[in-house]
Amino acid sequence: MMASVTTKSRQGQDKEPWPRRRRVPTGVRRWLKVADLDLLGVPTGVLRRLEVVDLDLLGVKAGGRVLDVGCGAGRLMLRMGRRGCLATGIDVIRADLGEARRRLDEVWPQIELVEGDGGRLPFVDASFDFVTCTETLEHVADAGLALREMARVLRPGGRLAVSVPDTLTELVAYQLSELYRIDPWGHKRIYTRGRIVRAVEAAGLRVYARRLRNSVEAVYWVLLHLLDAWPLLRAWGVDAVTRWRERSNEEPYSLFYHVLDQAGNRLLPKSIVVYAAKPQ
Repeated sequence: MMASVTTKSRQGQDKEPWPRRRRVPTGVRRWLKVADLDLLGVPTGVLRRLEVVDLDLLGVKAGGRVLDVGCGAGRLMLRMGRRGCLATGIDVIRADLGEARRRLDEVWPQIELVEGDGGRLPFVDASFDFVTCTETLEHVADAGLALREMARVLRPGGRLAVSVPDTLTELVAYQLSELYRIDPWGHKRIYTRGRIVRAVEAAGLRVYARRLRNSVEAVYWVLLHLLDAWPLLRAWGVDAVTRWRERSNEEPYSLFYHVLDQAGNRLLPKSIVVYAAKPQ
């Protein structure tokens, strides 16, 4: 549970960071801007904005051995550390690992970070209780090999969560953005919802849940790709869209954006998340 965020007034007193429009009653402002969604009676475990993997649905508990493949700067590992997990992250990009180390060292120095390739995981069989891989498979040359490696290091009965960009958002980006199409570090394939499920099952895992996530982020990326297609608007538009994204992601999170995100996931999600288990 995220602690309530407070700021200091000029007199040194704590005050709640609600909007400054004094004509709005305090009770209404609490509902429009909340630090903790539990205040609204939302069930415990609800995902916050920009969180892709539901660690409760995955079953992650304190003491569990977790591997994050393609860990990047360590955002997901930070959540794992808060749960008391024995977490390991692996990534091919050294700069991202350096940022992850700076982010995590002061809080959870026991988290291990490894530079390596998801297609050749440097771990023995059945090393982990849980494996996660978010927004990574679309970048790798052999996604099937990477999934088989994840299944190999997962213990029998262990669980996997993997997310990839959803189909419609990817198709829009591909049509609008030339950079998206030619970037050598970009996406090598577009997954349909059925294709990613079949890929996970082909690695010998049993899919037990699917979820759609982060529609507000999908809108942000679609707007950026539209601006990429209209150079005359790019200079002004990119800055404006980026500021809007930053406002939508501010903490405490806006209830408006939370509800919008949940509704939008039915139409234009950014990601599909597949949860699977390794047979005993």
